[in-house]
Parts: sequence; structure tokens; C-alpha cells
Amino acid sequence: MKRLFTFLLVCMLVGDAFGQTNVIDDRLQNVLTQSDDNVKISVNIILKSQMDSDDLKAQTRNAANRKERQATTVEELKKYSEKSQRDVLSLLKAEERNNSAAEIRCHWLVNAISCVTTKEVIYQLSSHPDVAAITYDEPQNLFWNETSEPAELERGKTQNITHVNADDVWNLGYTGKGVVVAVLDTGANTEHADLKDNLWDGGEEYPNHGYNTFDNNHEVNDGFEHGTHCAGIIGGTGASGTQTGIAPDAKLMIVKVVDNAGSGGAGTIVAGMEFALEHGADVLNMSLGIPFSSTSSREMLREACENTMEAGVSAAVAVGNDGQLQISFPVPNNVRVPGGCPPPWIHPDQETNAGGTSCCIAVGAIDYSNERPPFSSYGPFTWQDTQYGDYPYNPEMGLIRPDLCAPGVGIVSCNPKNNNGYVTMEGTSQAAPCVAGVIALMLEKNPELTPADICRILETTAVKLSDNKSNYTGSGCVDALAAVNAVNEVIGMETVMASSLHVYPNPVNDNLYLEVDDDIKEVSVYNITGTMLYNEQSAIYNEQLTIDLSNFDNGIYFVKIKFDSGEILKKIVKQ
Repeated sequence: MKRLFTFLLVCMLVGDAFGQTNVIDDRLQNVLTQSDDNVKISVNIILKSQMDSDDLKAQTRNAANRKERQATTVEELKKYSEKSQRDVLSLLKAEERNNSAAEIRCHWLVNAISCVTTKEVIYQLSSHPDVAAITYDEPQNLFWNETSEPAELERGKTQNITHVNADDVWNLGYTGKGVVVAVLDTGANTEHADLKDNLWDGGEEYPNHGYNTFDNNHEVNDGFEHGTHCAGIIGGTGASGTQTGIAPDAKLMIVKVVDNAGSGGAGTIVAGMEFALEHGADVLNMSLGIPFSSTSSREMLREACENTMEAGVSAAVAVGNDGQLQISFPVPNNVRVPGGCPPPWIHPDQETNAGGTSCCIAVGAIDYSNERPPFSSYGPFTWQDTQYGDYPYNPEMGLIRPDLCAPGVGIVSCNPKNNNGYVTMEGTSQAAPCVAGVIALMLEKNPELTPADICRILETTAVKLSDNKSNYTGSGCVDALAAVNAVNEVIGMETVMASSLHVYPNPVNDNLYLEVDDDIKEVSVYNITGTMLYNEQSAIYNEQLTIDLSNFDNGIYFVKIKFDSGEILKKIVKQ
């Protein structure tokens, strides 16, 4: 009788689950059909409640700088997820005690929980009122076929450095100092002479300069021999004889998100992004992507990328090497995710079919003749069949991918197999860290650049390879020198103080008062993207100037005041 009761209970649960077709994704349902009752399956449980972006902006609006905004974003997302996950987590903990669930990991960048659990628990969760989707966290190879060849020792700089004019930026004094780049990849050879002096200091808690979010431990050795090469493109010092790093003084945070076979999933990628944000990374490099990603996995990664942008952090993401595989990966699915997530800045050529934004600056590959190699994946991409419903494709234009390109053919960088050697590899995996390195150079010059600032500068200063932004090479080849020079045109907090300034809002008439001790020659007000909203050049003031802000929306603005002796910049917040 007891056996019969158990059988009937499972059948009822199965029946309920099949009615929840929008909760259990199709791939997971296929796995459940073929799995034994006691087999534990890796899943991501995505909750219905996700923190509203406007609420998140409201919490970070008063942040004094980008670092404070990042820390506040992490704190607020953690508080939100901890509260909303309590009921589901309690259920999973009970099942863990029954040996029906394990490896429970709570996410906060996306309000989700990853675990391995039985089909019965999955069916039970599918009818839980807090659960929006349960997706199979399928372990897939997140990389693509990339060949490597030994590279002879060369004295001097690699060709990709000179191709994007990074060495000219070094001559200006910018080498990535003070910028932390998180390399979400296969790990790295942390003993390589060209890397070991540039590794992020995680202290006693993280002695290996990062973390392994796949195995949830400190082992970050590069078992797949990919991440070391990417890390060297970003910050290789040239200690062994060849200068490979675009930003040779940037700090490298090693975040291993796959196993030693190169396999991982949306859950391990999100966990890697969380580690990087929580521990102060300024830029993410993701030379990886999920092929044939399910709708739920796509949505999970896009939510993560959107919240990463809210934290003020941008990511250089490879679009993939599936350009020649149109039969297996036809447009609009030729670009892998997260490379298919939208950029933080909408290019004018995209505005006729604009949608949401995220931290993802998608990067394709070119050779040294500025030609796109056939392997480099291309767009358009679409989100029309997801909860986002934007960037529709056919007959609409979809989302243009990539945003820009960088050298990805014949790239020399650090050898994962020894501590002093170099290898040559090619792929969009090599193009993305080139862009990540350029971002590090830009952030050294102005640490307050937003992801939208960074994306706009990179795209508008790139060497154009087509009349318009294209689905083959984006806005063109990244130009480090032009990008860093253009940082002067973006309003941020990196300005030499020429005079004292006191800013305070007037609660009565909604004016902003600026008290200065020198004659004012020009006053300008900009929004956070660098767009000028107010300018006064004709009048000369002394002691006090009043600017009417009544027509401005609430938010962050920057006031630039020019004097005969120099200029001053002040961040203000209107509420």
C-alpha cells in the first residue's frame, strides 16, 4: 500500500508539472523523462521576483563614485534576494537533509538558486508560487575550436598591441594601473612570469588570486589551457621577453567558471560574475558563450548582465567562433550568450529597432588586414521570444552583433603549459581581452566612466570598416589611442581642481547654488552620459551663480566651471 501511495503521489506531481509548461523548460523536461527517480539533476531555479531596475537606481543614486555605486548595488541585490528566496531555500534545505538535493547555491545578481536535485523535487518546485522557471543547467563546452601553436621568443611588443595603438597610450602614461580586470575563463597559470606580478591580491581568503565558481573552491589552475592566453592579452608584462598585455599594469582577477574540460553553464557564469563584482572588479572579460542556450538560460544571463551594468561595470564578451557553422548555428542564433546580450549604449544605427541595455560589449575578430575571418560569429541576434520581447528580427533588423572588433588571428600570448613561454592562438576569445585591456586604459584615466560612456567612446572612435555599424565587424576596429584621448570629452570626476566649490540644492525654489572664489568664465551642466544640458559663456560672475534645475529630471549631473586659471568639476544629485 505504501508503494502504491508513493507512486500515485509522484504521478500527481508529474501531472502538475506538465501543466506548468512555462516553468520547466523543454530541455529539462526531456531530461526528467529519461532520468531515474533518484538521479540528481543540475538546475537553475529562477524566482518570479526580480529587483526592479528603477528601485535599484534609486538606491545607488547618491553614490559618491563608481566604486561606491558598485558596492551599494551588490548590497541591495543581496538583501533583496535573501529575503525573497527564503521559502524556496527552506524547502531545498529540507530536501538536502533527505539527500534529495545538494550543492545549493544562492544567486543575487539574478534572483535564482542553483542546485542538483531529484525529479520529484523539481516537480514540487514547479508549482511553487515563487518560482518563475526551472532550467536545466546543462554542462556544455563554453569555448570553441581554437588551435594553438608554439610561438618563438620575440623581444618587443606583439602585433595586436601596435595594431590597436595601445603602446601609444602607454607613452601618455596610462598602462592600466589601479584597474582590476576579472578573467572569467578556464583559470590561469598563475606562476607564469608574465602574469604573476599582475595578479589580484585576494589576501588570505583567496590565496590563488581568484576563485573557482564551478567546483566552489580555490583551484584556479588552467586545465583547459585557454584562460592563461586571454589573461596575457589583457595584462601580460613581458617579463619573459615578449610584451603581450594591452594594459600591462592592470590587475588580473582569475575566476574559473568551468571544469578542466571547458564545460560549464549559466549558473557557474553568473556565480563568476557575482564573485568579480563583490570583490571589486572594474571590468569583466568573458571569452566564452553557451551554444543552443535555452530561453531561461538566456534570460538568466541577460538579467545578470543588466544588473552588472547597474553596478557601473562593463564586460568585453566574445561573440563566438561559429561564423562558418550556419547550418548548426543559423542567424539569429550564430552569436552565443552572453555575447548576444545588448550593449550599454545604443548606436544610432540601432535606434530604429532599439531595446534594453546591459553591460555586454560584444567583440568580433579581425586579422591584421582588418578583414573579418570566416570563423568570427555574426548577428543579428534577437530577444523577441523571451520575456524581454525586444530586438525583433525578420522583418525587423534585430540586435546588431558585434559592437566592435579587435585582432583575433595569429595572437601571441602566454603559454598555459610552462612559466616562461608563449603560444599563438586565434579566435574571438583573443579579440575580447584586447578590448578589455583598452577599457582598463580608459578607466585608469577616468575611473568614473560608466558602461555607456565606455561603449560609446569605443564605438565612436573605432576605425570604421563599413559605412554603418555592421553585423560582421560592428562599429570597426578598436583604437586604444583614440578611445583614451576621447575620455577627455566625457564628464567624470577626474579633473584638476582650480578653485574651491560648494554645491547644495535649494529646497525652496529647486535651484542649485555654486559658491566659488574666482571669476567664472563658462558654466556647463552634463548628464551622466556626457550630454550637455546647459551652457553659459557670455556672462562673467563672481561669488555666486544660480542654475535653474526645475526642468531637469531627478538623477546625477556634472557641473563644469571654467576660470582663467583652470576648470573645476563637481558631481551633483537632484532629487
